[in-house]
This record gives sequence, C-alpha cells and structure tokens, in this order.
Amino acid sequence: RPLPLPPAPCRYLPLNEGIDQTHNPEFTTCEFYMAYHDYSHLMTMTEEILSGLVLDLTGSYVLKGADGVDINFKPPFKRVRMLPALEAALNITLPDDLSSNETLTLLQEECNKHAIVCPPPATAARLL
Repeated sequence: RPLPLPPAPCRYLPLNEGIDQTHNPEFTTCEFYMAYHDYSHLMTMTEEILSGLVLDLTGSYVLKGADGVDINFKPPFKRVRMLPALEAALNITLPDDLSSNETLTLLQEECNKHAIVCPPPATAARLL
C-alpha cells in the first residue's frame, strides 16, 4: 500500500548545511510547507508514515524490542502534552513563566539531579 507523502514541494536538505549548538542537521530530512494545517495534522501524517513503514517492512504493527518488549506502532498513537507529562514524571510544578529565572533554576536542578548535561546556552527551551 502506498505510504502518505508530504505535499509538494518537498525540499530534501543536504547534510553539510552546517552545525552549531542549536542546529544538528543530521536530524533534518525533509522540509515542507502545508497551508491550513497545524501540528495535529503533522502528528497524524507522521503516525501514518511510521505505522505504514513498520507494517510494510515487517507485515505487522508490532516490533520486538532488544529487551524483548513489544513496541506497537498500530495507530492511533497516544498523544501526550509535553509539559504536564514532564511535571508528572518529575513530580514538579513548572512556573507559568517558562522564561523566568525561577524556571531556569528549577530546570537546571532537575537536569543535575538526573545527570543530564545541557551545554550552554542553558535556555529554558534547551533544558526542557
């Protein structure tokens, strides 16, 4: 069965476009623009591509992980809101102002507690 493709035009980006602390091009494979769509459409498209690839390559939506745990790619995938999930997993409450010094301090403390190294610049976006 054909896999869903991003709408034209699709621009494939070369891997030699440069690298810095905030941009790692090896993770960028395809860039496209789609009018009148939002992140939920992109999540659905990504879900269809991943589940379709797994099904087409293996004949099943279920893969066996290296640790023996089944990984199920059958859509729909669970949708998780990042900040509430992070707060629940870490048992913290993030301040409303994510750019505040209080937030930066809290995030840095959590990274330190969990041995996560965040090289400078230690912005809230990077610490998250």
